[in-house]
Amino acid sequence: MGRMGWRRAGLMAAVGVVTVACNAAAYHAVALSADQLAGQWHSREATVLNFHTNGSFTSHGVARLSAAERCGSLSDLSSGSWRFGSVADDPVDRGAYVQLTFSGTDCMVPVFLFGEAEDPVMCPTTGDPDAGCEYDEYLSRVAP
Repeated sequence: MGRMGWRRAGLMAAVGVVTVACNAAAYHAVALSADQLAGQWHSREATVLNFHTNGSFTSHGVARLSAAERCGSLSDLSSGSWRFGSVADDPVDRGAYVQLTFSGTDCMVPVFLFGEAEDPVMCPTTGDPDAGCEYDEYLSRVAP
């Protein structure tokens, strides 16, 4: 390979490393406490979740989320309880994974937390954090 060939290969490798690093930085898990989770979160699709430190939540527009499609009666998705998940199902006081259980149903929706503690995003999904969310389904915390 000639000098130009090596330069081109080096440039392409550098661009690939920067792209991977930027993508990884934007989507790493973040562990939050109940106090950090508490408050209102909203999506571009107008889904709203209001988390309370006592482990309860209220919601509006959850039926729009693809992760809730399997929940059956979508009219029952207006409130419920949440808890941080752990592998051993031991109670934990912070985490990067939250399990939502809707009142009056046996439907549970896993939610993964990404980003920075000061500016996290929430991704309700069917259980695989690598699957991510549709762009309009990510929820951002509303500043108090």
